[in-house]
Amino acid sequence: MKISIVGLGWFGLALGHELKTHHQLLGTTRTEERAKLLTALGFETYILNPQQTINPALLESEVIILNIPPFEGQLDWFKSWNISPNTHLIFISSTSVYGKLQTDVCEETTPFPDTDNGFILLEEEKWVRGFKNHTIIRFGGLIGQNRHPGKFLSGRQNLEGGNHPVNLIHQIDAVHFVKYVIEKKLYQETFNLVHPHHPTRSDYYGGYCAEKNLPLPHFLHSNEIGKRVASDKVEKIYQFRQKI
Repeated sequence: MKISIVGLGWFGLALGHELKTHHQLLGTTRTEERAKLLTALGFETYILNPQQTINPALLESEVIILNIPPFEGQLDWFKSWNISPNTHLIFISSTSVYGKLQTDVCEETTPFPDTDNGFILLEEEKWVRGFKNHTIIRFGGLIGQNRHPGKFLSGRQNLEGGNHPVNLIHQIDAVHFVKYVIEKKLYQETFNLVHPHHPTRSDYYGGYCAEKNLPLPHFLHSNEIGKRVASDKVEKIYQFRQKI
């Protein structure tokens, strides 16, 4: 199968490594230097920057995975691409479309974004649903080897949201779930890809820093409960592989 990954970044590259053994992989990056690196790793790589015309070869794939951060004008850019109506279009969205709701949310919850990126993603989700073979995957916060928000929060003071549950997903599960979606051809679906374990931010990041002997973060007292992104729909079809 021919698969295009628009955005061979930290997640996209890991996904590409998983898929390229059994599929023809094409991908994009923004710089010539990284394109040379990716080509050396065995990827058919194209340079693509915002508002730039996409190479038609990328749009000939049976599966196209849109995996680039949102920016103003991105939706019009996407609409200018000549994507076949038969393409399996997989859109990597984010749980940020739910905004700061103070409740449990699931795929049936009406999104209420409160950031520019959240609004952009929600509008792009609506466009993606116009393709008959589409899948929308809303990622929680991505973590993985050498990438953990606890490092960034270490030693910081007066942080908000200590009682909020974390909504995270490990890179390994992100890769394998997208692979599963491709293999099973899960069309016309929206999924929240979030690990089912939801400790509070205070407990989770404090515990991580204590384990790594890093300065502990300090959270302000608050009665806000935050939002817990439910992953029940994913759990019915996929077994998580990696703890958060």
